Amino acid sequence: MAEEIRFVPHEALRELSDRIQVALGIPREHAEVVTDCLVEAELMGLTTHGIIRLKWYMDRMRAGGINPHPAMRCLRDHPVTALLDGDNGLGPVGGKMAMELAIEKAATYGVGLVLMRNCNHYGVAQYYARMALAHEMIGLSMTNVIAAMPPTGGAEARQGNNPFSIAFPADREPPVVVDGAMSKGTWGRLFLCIQRGEALPEGLYVDKDGLPTTDPQAVLDGGCLLPIAEHKGYGLAVAIELLTGMLAGWSLDHEVPHPYKVLDKPGDNTYLMAAIRIDHFTDVAAFKRRMDEWIRFMRATRRAPGVQRIWLPGEMEHVTRAERLAKGIPLHVNQLAELEGLAREAGVAGLGV
Repeated sequence: MAEEIRFVPHEALRELSDRIQVALGIPREHAEVVTDCLVEAELMGLTTHGIIRLKWYMDRMRAGGINPHPAMRCLRDHPVTALLDGDNGLGPVGGKMAMELAIEKAATYGVGLVLMRNCNHYGVAQYYARMALAHEMIGLSMTNVIAAMPPTGGAEARQGNNPFSIAFPADREPPVVVDGAMSKGTWGRLFLCIQRGEALPEGLYVDKDGLPTTDPQAVLDGGCLLPIAEHKGYGLAVAIELLTGMLAGWSLDHEVPHPYKVLDKPGDNTYLMAAIRIDHFTDVAAFKRRMDEWIRFMRATRRAPGVQRIWLPGEMEHVTRAERLAKGIPLHVNQLAELEGLAREAGVAGLGV
């Protein structure tokens, strides 16, 4: 496996992603947002939501499924809340716009909550939740997605695996960042396995008959992702669907076009972004000191046999990011070949590795 991995400096990957997007007609300021979202995911070790998404985004844009020049606008604006329309633009662009507005509102009123509807796949949820940390705020991000899971007791997909993230700042310790979809497996993991020619992990997916499968194609041919924690994961996914698509008056999970099978249709996703000013509730410095104390308390938990370390949510991403900034981002040779092919299609120089 080691010989199938190459390490690429994050700067080189950023430059390539920007070059490809601009050459294919994406405005540079939008390309840079998309690139930052994807490369930050790679740096944090979240490969399923990293640069593997670039070709898919560009394929959807070229097929007419993503608007490269959206006129994103505000439909409803109130002191603490807003409803935005993404005009079917690139998801990271819409997500960043929504969270920036939530932070702006929270700076004035203590809390900001913004819905962005009519947009596309926004990448990794914690990218947006983390934006609030620099402002001494707690950040929250969630989105609805295509129906991919059955409701409890069901045998067909009716519910999205709707991801969410909440980020809490600390002082000397890394921030605590909870992030995850409501399914055991993800579409990103499935496509990563296809790209690498690997079987799916066991216990995460079922085929069209509800039987466990490790075959990616069996999932694509009518199979499902399985919810985390059985009915509890299903219930959380329901709540996220209702807080996003339902509250925004937009597409529900089962109404979202299949973005992996239907490239020329809008993504129809809705995001919820929220920011909370800590100093409207307690002293910020005291909050962050207590966060540090709590983190160390949790980390000092007596470990079960064979466990080397207790990790706090987001801590592994923090450590991985530092390592990859220094050593480069590990990319599979098949991923590199895909990037080189995309660069050729765009008429720009590739990585050359």
